[in-house]
Amino acid sequence: MDLTVAICMYNAEVYIERTLQYIYNQTMQGFYLLIVDDCSTDHSTQKVDAFFEQHHRQYELIRLNENQGIAHARNFAINHVTTKYFVFIDSDDLPLPTLIEEEYKLLTCDQEIMAVSSWLKYIDNQDNEIGGGLFIGDTSKEMFRERAQKNKLIFLPIQTMFVRNDALRVGGFRLDGFPEGKPRYRDYCEDLDLWTRLSDLYTKGKVIVTIPKVLYLYRKADTLSTNHFNMIIKMRFVKKNLLLRRRGEKEMTFIEFMNSMSEREMRKLEKDSLAADCLRNGVFYLKSGVWMKGIWTLMKSVWYQPLYIVDKINANYIKK
Repeated sequence: MDLTVAICMYNAEVYIERTLQYIYNQTMQGFYLLIVDDCSTDHSTQKVDAFFEQHHRQYELIRLNENQGIAHARNFAINHVTTKYFVFIDSDDLPLPTLIEEEYKLLTCDQEIMAVSSWLKYIDNQDNEIGGGLFIGDTSKEMFRERAQKNKLIFLPIQTMFVRNDALRVGGFRLDGFPEGKPRYRDYCEDLDLWTRLSDLYTKGKVIVTIPKVLYLYRKADTLSTNHFNMIIKMRFVKKNLLLRRRGEKEMTFIEFMNSMSEREMRKLEKDSLAADCLRNGVFYLKSGVWMKGIWTLMKSVWYQPLYIVDKINANYIKK
């Protein structure tokens, strides 16, 4: 058994049984199943135990004593189980039946490949496809090497299967150097940070490739958004450290990075995030039939910043 499928959950009682059913239905079953509960306050753990009372298979459920966020839970997971390969599944998402088998076969057939990803589509709270998804990632070694050589950020969805030792070699999920309290910045774009640091290994001949096929259903909350600032500034932090590493310089902690930002730069980021929030919220209002508020909110996005944040980040790889 050289593969771990890990679920990190927090208050996931509504969806966890559905997710486990999709994992139970995978065409490949020769993997270790680890479930890390981040100190849930609902009945998530009872739901897990009840599911496996009826569906008999190996699993390990670990209950953490303190809620410390997704980055900590994922880092705990990759240090707790020592299998060669690892993949995370979110506790409310649905991996399609061949996800694990297809990613595993590609990852294990070529020693140069250190991670394999796939495409996903969005679903709503009732498991209905709502249009759009993430159709991102390089589908060949050459495409990845070119991206890595150009010092690009590596955007990949969470169901990316990877070589555990390579992830640990670049530091795993980053936990240190963040301010205490909320917002918990280490939990924003934590996977982007890991994939981007993994891309440093292109100099050692390692690559990340994507299967150009939808193998995962991602539950997308269609709600108002207010957290783009935290995501944008975390992306800037990841990019800054990418450039520092490639120049052979010491990385900055997130606290050092925040302190290095000028007032003008911070105002620019705030405008960008407000534009992104207004853009998403405007679409939300229009879908909800609140036409005047939707149009007004979309107009505000142009007022704050005449650009589309997501398209600026990766126009060629994110489709909606």
